[in-house]
Amino acid sequence: MIVNQWWQYWQSRFNSDYCDKIIELAKQLPAVDATIGHGSDKSVTDKSYRRSQVRWLPRFDGRFFGLFGDMELMFREANKNAFGFDLSLFHEIQFTEYHGTNEGHYDWHHDTFWTGNKLSRRKLSMVIQLSDPADYDGGRFEVCPRDCDCPPDANAIVNRGTVIVFPSFLHHRVTPVTRGTRYSLVSWYEGPCFR
Repeated sequence: MIVNQWWQYWQSRFNSDYCDKIIELAKQLPAVDATIGHGSDKSVTDKSYRRSQVRWLPRFDGRFFGLFGDMELMFREANKNAFGFDLSLFHEIQFTEYHGTNEGHYDWHHDTFWTGNKLSRRKLSMVIQLSDPADYDGGRFEVCPRDCDCPPDANAIVNRGTVIVFPSFLHHRVTPVTRGTRYSLVSWYEGPCFR
């Protein structure tokens, strides 16, 4: 595990066979166009800003019990090592596909919203790299250097099976995929409003 106060990551935490299995299982679920605006009054599709497809892994599907358990442990370990946030709810995993045929991407954004009437907020975000970097071009996951003094090296976290955890308020993006397909998992751990 690589430790930094702004982020934590595990290089190649999951092996290729495991990544292949998750991709195979996730592709059995229905795909929808990704939207923007989670946490606000409405979410919309804006393909100039976010162009990808997502599939939601069901929490109580036995095929994914081990994955949910592993991710929860990593969230909690990262929080203990660096963040110390008050956490309460981890309930969803998003499988995301970025295709080179339409330059799939997600522009600069953060995963939490400060306004609204929800009792909990996304506090920690996790991204798991499922694709082999040789299978696509572009599609780099980047954390905005204006938000933290030492963003993770995009070349270090591109390896298959690598996991990164960071505060949900950090701006981040996925650059356009120009060849092939990038698969990843994304999730969030929620907690009461910051105070």
